[in-house]
Amino acid sequence: MQTSEDKKELETLLNIVINQIPSYSNMVNSANWDVDIHDCIFGMVYHSFVAKSTDYMNNKLTDNNLPRNAESTFEMMNLISEVFNERLADIRQAIVSASNL
Repeated sequence: MQTSEDKKELETLLNIVINQIPSYSNMVNSANWDVDIHDCIFGMVYHSFVAKSTDYMNNKLTDNNLPRNAESTFEMMNLISEVFNERLADIRQAIVSASNL
């Protein structure tokens, strides 16, 4: 069972990841990889957010002795997706801004 507190925590985690975009941009630019820089950074943001969010939600389940089953996993992933999708425009703008530095 997710709460508004969980959503706020996930939003905070996403803000932390968004603030790392300039570092991701510098890393990709300095690596001279033959990739679409924006897509690569977007993938890094998504991966980092999902990893941090999943850790938070799994720890919550463990700390509160809540059941770990398909239903709780689907609820968790739906909330993570919802928070991420609500901020897509902000994420894209941060990526574009960071790549123009």
